[in-house]
Amino acid sequence: MLFSSLTFLFAFLPILTLLYFICRKIKIKNAILLIFSLVFYAWGEPKYIILMILVIIFSYIFGLL
Repeated sequence: MLFSSLTFLFAFLPILTLLYFICRKIKIKNAILLIFSLVFYAWGEPKYIILMILVIIFSYIFGLL
């Protein structure tokens, strides 16, 4: 998915924006951004989604340590 594609402009971005501003808690907002980011990157190359999830988990754990 490209930033200039019709799918991004008229479906993905409005849904993300709506969900983000409806939620009040920052943890839920962060989760929404994380999920939509993964969906966005998986749309272009889905075979690397497992790698991205693993990097996110390891980065989070090492950040806490």
